[in-house]
Amino acid sequence: MTPSSIRLASILFCLSFAHAQEPAAVQPVASAPAVKSGEIVQPGMLWGAVIKRDEFQPLTGEQRWGLYWRQTYFMPGALFRTAVPALFEHLDDEPPQWGQGMEGYAKRFGNRLARSAIRDTVRAGTAAALGYDVRYVKCDCKGAFPRVGHALLWNFVTLNRNGKTVLDVPRVAGSFSSEFIGNTWMPAGYNSAGDALRSGGVQLAFGSVFNIIREFAPRKKK
Repeated sequence: MTPSSIRLASILFCLSFAHAQEPAAVQPVASAPAVKSGEIVQPGMLWGAVIKRDEFQPLTGEQRWGLYWRQTYFMPGALFRTAVPALFEHLDDEPPQWGQGMEGYAKRFGNRLARSAIRDTVRAGTAAALGYDVRYVKCDCKGAFPRVGHALLWNFVTLNRNGKTVLDVPRVAGSFSSEFIGNTWMPAGYNSAGDALRSGGVQLAFGSVFNIIREFAPRKKK
């Protein structure tokens, strides 16, 4: 995942997709507009759920569950983020023990699919337990540089059930735990703690790229 990661980051800068998710019955933020049950603000199928801060209301369990399934398994972006890394690893013959041909690619695709599912599952479950939001919160600021800075910051922070900004522990936990768990089925030479930490960092870096796309993508209500 070294030369592949660099090439993948560049291609994902142009193309992408994304993520999001619940809490329980809590007091909504004052001045927050009414949000109908099941209504999720998002800028299209590839990008994931996006809101502005003044639109925030805690997600219901039903909304969180629906977002998890759609964005982890059924959105085009979910397939893209699995198929493309697997393709680069296949072209680089990493790991070589898995060979080439359709069988080799299927193993690499399955590896990426499993890691992606673990990452999203850990994030969704931890966020639900803590009452953290998993939607991207667009910046109220003006200008490209402030908005890019906001997008980078919001790869590491989120809103809790009271609408306060907190460290996004679920995202960080999902990114690294998926790589450590995924290493358990990797062949020798591709399963060290260093490999897991490096891959987890790459996942967080990709998250920053996705946030920039979410920040500037036009929104629509579904």
